[in-house]
Amino acid sequence: MRYCVIFSLWFFFFHPFLYAQEEVEEDNVIREGPPPLVDPLYLDLGTFVVNMPGDKYFLKSSIQLAFENSAAKEWLENRLPIARDLIITHLNSITVEQFDDTKNRAVIKNDIQIRLNSLFPNKSSWGDTVPIRRILFLEFYRQ
Repeated sequence: MRYCVIFSLWFFFFHPFLYAQEEVEEDNVIREGPPPLVDPLYLDLGTFVVNMPGDKYFLKSSIQLAFENSAAKEWLENRLPIARDLIITHLNSITVEQFDDTKNRAVIKNDIQIRLNSLFPNKSSWGDTVPIRRILFLEFYRQ
């Protein structure tokens, strides 16, 4: 009888701990931002060095574009001077204050992506309305 009481007390106090391992919550990782590209194709636009407004500093940036469609990449490769001119014009308008605020990096990338995607025809053989998926800065600093 004494063993029954001891077992009952033990079971009463330690029963929840026996099943605690089964109730482990799974950590759900929530990814922020756009989904990863499945099989990206990259186009290196080279290095850009432009005067910042005020002619006191230079902005240096090396940029690559990420595509998911080889036809769109090839289309833009045939028009690289237009794309490079567009980027130089945009980078030339970035002020020191805009550059120093790191939150503006995403805005600058988005602006470049929108401007470059506007070069593509509305109706294309690849059927993608946003062929440039990512703008990648390999270098981005002022001198």
